[in-house]
Amino acid sequence: MNTLTTEFIYLQPSDETRPTCLRCKKRGLECDGPKDVTWINQNTNFSSDSSPENAVVIASPTLPTQLSLEAFGEAICLAYTRKNLLRGGPVELACNMIERDQSSLILDNPGLDLLRHSMLSLSVTFFGKQHRQKQITRRGYAQYGEVLRQLNSHLARPELQTTDETILTALTCMLLEIFLPTGPKNFFKHHRGLEAIMAMRGPPTDTTGNTATIFRGLRILSIIGALAESRPSIYARDEWKYAPPPADATEGSMLQHHIFTCLADCTQLMGERNAMLDGSAPLWNYEPLLQRVQNTLDDLNKLYPLWQRFNASLLDPNKPLSPLAEELGVANHHSATALMLYHTVHICILQIIDSLTPSPENTALRNQAAVTIAKCLELKEYEKREGAHESNTIGFVATKVAWQALGGFDSPEGRRLAKTVNTALNAVSPMPLDDKEAWEQAQPDEIRDAFFARFVKRVPIGTPADEARVVGLLQLPEVINIGYKNTRQPGMLPA
Repeated sequence: MNTLTTEFIYLQPSDETRPTCLRCKKRGLECDGPKDVTWINQNTNFSSDSSPENAVVIASPTLPTQLSLEAFGEAICLAYTRKNLLRGGPVELACNMIERDQSSLILDNPGLDLLRHSMLSLSVTFFGKQHRQKQITRRGYAQYGEVLRQLNSHLARPELQTTDETILTALTCMLLEIFLPTGPKNFFKHHRGLEAIMAMRGPPTDTTGNTATIFRGLRILSIIGALAESRPSIYARDEWKYAPPPADATEGSMLQHHIFTCLADCTQLMGERNAMLDGSAPLWNYEPLLQRVQNTLDDLNKLYPLWQRFNASLLDPNKPLSPLAEELGVANHHSATALMLYHTVHICILQIIDSLTPSPENTALRNQAAVTIAKCLELKEYEKREGAHESNTIGFVATKVAWQALGGFDSPEGRRLAKTVNTALNAVSPMPLDDKEAWEQAQPDEIRDAFFARFVKRVPIGTPADEARVVGLLQLPEVINIGYKNTRQPGMLPA
């Protein structure tokens, strides 16, 4: 390249035209000529003349103090509810169904779309209640109202009345009435409606797959709901009673299945007993009824050796038992769950017998069984604190039956049971939870307004004299679990 002086054409001094570059001239390009010389003084500070539009902005590494989660609200509510409330079984299946099928597929399946909306209504309402967010709770209840409207339209279509999606939607609505009731008897309305759908579909024949999972959970809920209402469960009918259990049932699961069969019989016997006591059944049914009650008690007694065998299979010779487990003679809280269910059915049978032929012996046996249930609950709570898996499928009904048998807050044993439930719930109690003497010697009025009092006072499981059959008892997420955890040890009861 030539020097600058040879690259530019310099005109005469009288010509004020700016010199041009030879290269640009040869190529026919416009040329501004040589650049002006600028002298730079390194001791002078220069300020930037860059405009804000052209300025380079260096992003700050700090994140905003608060991110909006509005776009993920429904997903957050669903994940929270699934973790804290929907723990397996048919409800977990419902979650998997709506997560697996993307929105395009949901739009092609009206049943799945309705199921998704029902799960969201439950999740949003539950999340709002748990976090005391009234606006979120109101939105959840509004969604629930729309789900009920759509469900009524849905049931008018014969091809959709008995599908898995319809049954799961009705089950979800029933769960909302359990945990977040909109009225005192709405749970029972859903319960009866669901049993009507089940009757139209017929007893399950599958032992594996989605249908088996759905009906395994429905069986427990149907029997417990009928027990709370003192009327026969659909599972008290022969064609339903003898429906095959799941193919993958463990020893503990089979034991639970058989005990629930006895509990289903109890719902039938309670209905007949109630009809006799209110005069709507003839008196000559008395002796046959008493004999059927005795037969059910015999069937239950035959299951005790199965529990003993199950309990023995869980014993670990290398692991010492806790003092309470040693007192009860149980291996761990899984075995205690089975024993608690066994004694729950025992109390129900004894209550029927005692209402027909009162006897101090019945009362003594009933109280003994109730004390065992209370100790099983204490053991389960103790082992959970020690790191054992959270468990329980039937704690809710066992708690109510035992508390009622023990005389509620009017007995030291009943107050001890109240303390155990308060501990499990981590509820705010009027007395220190670790003060055993204070709880057992307290006057009923001192703890009657505690959370446990509000928890148990609302659903009777007894004679027809109990009129207020509402579902307040069912509002205990910690002890209601109609599902089954995936992490299950061999032989373990479903948790």
